[in-house]
Amino acid sequence: MWMKDKKRIRFQKAKFLESSKELGNPGRGWYHIYPFVIQNPPEFSLEETRSCILDISREENLVLVRIDIGAFQSCEIPKEALETVSDIFHLFRVSQKQMIVRFTYYSKGRGMEKEPQSIDLIKKHMEQLGEVICKFATDILILQGIFVGSWGEMHHSKFLTVSDMSELICSLYRAVRGECYLAVRTPEQWRNITDYKRAEQGLKKRMGLFNDGIFGSSTDLGTYREGTREKELMWQKYFADSAPNGGEVIAGERPVGYRQAAEEMQSMHLSYLNSSYQQRQLDHWKNERVEEPGCWKGLSGYEYIGRHLGSRFVICRVRVSRRRVSQRYLEVVIENHGFSGFYEEAELFLIIEENTGKTVLRNIKMNDSEWKSEKRIVLWIPLSDIETEATESKVFFQMRRKRDHKVIRFANEGADDRVLLGICKYR
Repeated sequence: MWMKDKKRIRFQKAKFLESSKELGNPGRGWYHIYPFVIQNPPEFSLEETRSCILDISREENLVLVRIDIGAFQSCEIPKEALETVSDIFHLFRVSQKQMIVRFTYYSKGRGMEKEPQSIDLIKKHMEQLGEVICKFATDILILQGIFVGSWGEMHHSKFLTVSDMSELICSLYRAVRGECYLAVRTPEQWRNITDYKRAEQGLKKRMGLFNDGIFGSSTDLGTYREGTREKELMWQKYFADSAPNGGEVIAGERPVGYRQAAEEMQSMHLSYLNSSYQQRQLDHWKNERVEEPGCWKGLSGYEYIGRHLGSRFVICRVRVSRRRVSQRYLEVVIENHGFSGFYEEAELFLIIEENTGKTVLRNIKMNDSEWKSEKRIVLWIPLSDIETEATESKVFFQMRRKRDHKVIRFANEGADDRVLLGICKYR
């Protein structure tokens, strides 16, 4: 149906149907773990790692890079070791993988045996590694943990008092100059740290959660205190949405179905999950089939969960509307059907393709804080913004990550790097 503007524009809207396709957008999805032990001589080959990345993680945008620095539990990290860390980060940069990074003093459990005796030495290691991290900050989605605990997971450590945890994560925040998101293991740790009287300003909005025990027990293997799961999930839903959250799933007494899993992951605002652990739970989802009507029918539970990790924006309505008496607008309604928001600065554009062959690009103002999970975004675009000298034009919508102009794809049928909003004819 054609909608006629009194001035000169007639607009025919496109059809807007949700798609179930994988979008491949940054900052979200499945990941594999790549462990490294930094010592002399190194226990790994970067060339072999590169082959492994190409073989195992070809379809994944994310990797978890776990770096064991236990060889330096009683000394500063030498220059050669820092260069090795830099080489590792560079490998994933050229492989076009966004990194989740975790440092640990022992990657085989029993964390207290290998961590330094002094908190000051841990802070020094953070300071040293911060210089390397900052060089690759644009390639890093998030830093997990504060170096201590078994596997760097913030359990089984002598540095888990509120004051020690707060001191360490504030040191890490300063070391990376606030350029990276940080994550702690439990909601209780998050609250204790952010409520601490000497917490760094700005830390609260840059800190998420990594839950490596999802569904493993009623407490997610100690993530929540006994009997608090429902309460903590509600807290996460409303207060843990300012930074990426992720982790690993564990099959407890019996695997959890994809539908229940998706509901809880929505509350957790999950952006990323381990694609290889735990296999029993993952296989359960792979063997499930979505039966509800719509675009998801027939897909596996694993596909359903994977495609909802992170943000998933869908344009659901476009119409000409009057917001002011004297002016008409193009009203664009966007919904986020993903588990989480989009946590990087983005830009919105109108792409106007005239029937003369000319293409016009126009920037649209956006409020980054509105693009969260389960949110509806309404954009009001003056019709004058799509007015050209041509007699007819196609109007497209596009979203890009600001720092590198990487396209953020929309989950609409027929959309690729851009979405058709409609066709304009000019009188």
